[in-house]
Amino acid sequence: MRIEFTKVAGIGAFLAALTASPVIAQDMDMGAWDGDSDGVLSQDEFNEGWGTNYGEDETGFSTWDEDDDGALNEEEYNNGVFNSYDDDESGVIEEPEFGDVGDDMGDGGFWDV
Repeated sequence: MRIEFTKVAGIGAFLAALTASPVIAQDMDMGAWDGDSDGVLSQDEFNEGWGTNYGEDETGFSTWDEDDDGALNEEEYNNGVFNSYDDDESGVIEEPEFGDVGDDMGDGGFWDV
C-alpha cells in the first residue's frame, strides 16, 4: 500500500513540477494532443504527440492503455509519463531518473522548455 501511495503522491508532485510553467503545461497536457477533443488519446494522437520519442508503433500505446480499450484517458496518460521515467519501477522518481526528466525538459529535450 505504501508504494501505491508513494506512486500516487509522486505522480502528483512530478506532474506539478513539470506543469509549473505554461510552456511545460501546454506540452505535457494530453489535451494538447487530443485532436478531436474527446478527452482521450487515440493511437494516432499518441503517435503524433510522442512521435519518434516513444516509437510510432503500438508498443508504447498498448503499454500505457491499461484497460485495453484503444484510448488513453488522463490517468493512463499520467501513469505512462510517470512510468517512462521510473526505470526501476520503484514508484518513486529518484536520482538519476530525475536527471532524465531534467534532460527532457532542457533545450532540445523532448519537452524543450
